Amino acid sequence: MQNSAISKYLVVTAFVSGTIVMVIELIGSRVIGPPFGVSLFVWTSLITVTLVSLAVGYWLGGRLSDANASHTALFVIILAAGLCLAIVPLIKSAVIDFSLSFGLRAGSLASSTVLFAPPLLLLGMVTPYVVKLYITDTSFGIGKTVGWLYSVSTAGSFVGTVLTGFVLIPNIGVNKIIYLSSLVLVASAVVYFAWFKRRLVAIILVLAPVVPSFYTPGLPAFNRPDGTSVELVEKEDTAYGQIKVVDYSYGREHLREFLSDSIIQGGIDVNTGLSIASYTYYIERLSRAYNKTAKNALVVGLGAGLIPSNLQKYYGIKTDVVEISPSVVKTAEKYFAFDGSKVKVHVQDGRYFLKTSSDIYDIIVLDAFSGDITPGHLMSVEAFSLIKKRLATGGVLLINFIGGNMPDDKFVLTSLYGTLSPVFKNIDVYSQDNYFAKEPSVVNIVFVAHDAAVLDEAALMPGWSAQPVHTPLRADIDGIYKRKVAVEKGPIIFTDDYNPADFFDMRLRERFRALTLNSADKAVIVN
Repeated sequence: MQNSAISKYLVVTAFVSGTIVMVIELIGSRVIGPPFGVSLFVWTSLITVTLVSLAVGYWLGGRLSDANASHTALFVIILAAGLCLAIVPLIKSAVIDFSLSFGLRAGSLASSTVLFAPPLLLLGMVTPYVVKLYITDTSFGIGKTVGWLYSVSTAGSFVGTVLTGFVLIPNIGVNKIIYLSSLVLVASAVVYFAWFKRRLVAIILVLAPVVPSFYTPGLPAFNRPDGTSVELVEKEDTAYGQIKVVDYSYGREHLREFLSDSIIQGGIDVNTGLSIASYTYYIERLSRAYNKTAKNALVVGLGAGLIPSNLQKYYGIKTDVVEISPSVVKTAEKYFAFDGSKVKVHVQDGRYFLKTSSDIYDIIVLDAFSGDITPGHLMSVEAFSLIKKRLATGGVLLINFIGGNMPDDKFVLTSLYGTLSPVFKNIDVYSQDNYFAKEPSVVNIVFVAHDAAVLDEAALMPGWSAQPVHTPLRADIDGIYKRKVAVEKGPIIFTDDYNPADFFDMRLRERFRALTLNSADKAVIVN
């Protein structure tokens, strides 16, 4: 009876370990994503650490199980894995802070290794141990045992993947997921020691990951050497990335920024409510200049909500918004005076909305570029064809693109121009002033695509204004008329079938992330 019970428990153990392995791999992107981004090299680091750690664990577990085929040894390993996982939330800020000095690629690999290699290696040891013990406890053959237990472990991985992505991350936050996973592992070991070894005192061990899970550190607030007060006023882990709101105060000045995975997505002067991001003014003035009779608009990507609010408030353009993250909408309303009762918000994917909606707009603004990831499904011939179907006669598409100013940065920029060309007859491109700098820079570039719009040049001239402008940005905004740049058609046309934008833009995205890390406050980035 005891052998039958322990054999069944070994099957449960295989399922649990498979579940937690996938939880760790997925949650890893949310631990190191905010400072290092969620680009290709971050996922490469996480997958590399996972595979190497499991491989070493399989090898080591096989050798140890042959040397000591003990149930107690197996559950000591599981207990150790749970305890290693429990300390991740406690040390992650220090580890990431230290790893940032290695750069983006080496830093993401280093932090992934330190934080996740120990529990993953220990969990890799579980499967060979379970196989060895199951064969010893039952009369199953080797092939049948290995096939059965690996299928159970894989089923656990499936459950862990679905549970983490669809349920846990959107609802309970990163740290609590880690503590919960630790608790499951420790509890698995405790059940063995308490039930099968009759050591009831082992139940105390379950408190190890439970106690720190009740500790919720406050959001950081500190003063810079120049006296600027910095306060992280909001932080939320969502299904679409980590959201932060940061306040900066100095004397009477009070600025607020909206960050997604530590990349600035917009900001305001809290005293005036005006945008402190120049690209929002570019898009608003270009919208007016290229379609002065526009009555309605669609903005794909909400951010802080400034563009749709201003188009409606200052230009009288009834504006709809498509935003995939409900948390972004909530944050924009709470901290950036976005009024969802005046702007119709569709909480769904932009491409899906374009395909299913029958609404027609005079202006469509595509503002879904985060800086880390190029939204390929919104940047293809097929996507632009969908957009054109949603445009009225004389309608205009404006795209806020994050690009670079060096010759090597132009592959995606020129390819995007070439991708728009088969769909729209006319494409104008306007840049931020640092586009012409000699040193490498990251630049906001606005594409204006249309068939027959008539440009009202007066609306771009210095001094023209339908809205107040944040004073430090006035010269920049007034100079947009002379920053129309010539762009040639690039080497490829992006399609749904072939869209390697992320690959060819990888170095630029790394530069963007590096500039962000170098100019930001580490306490805000790593917390």
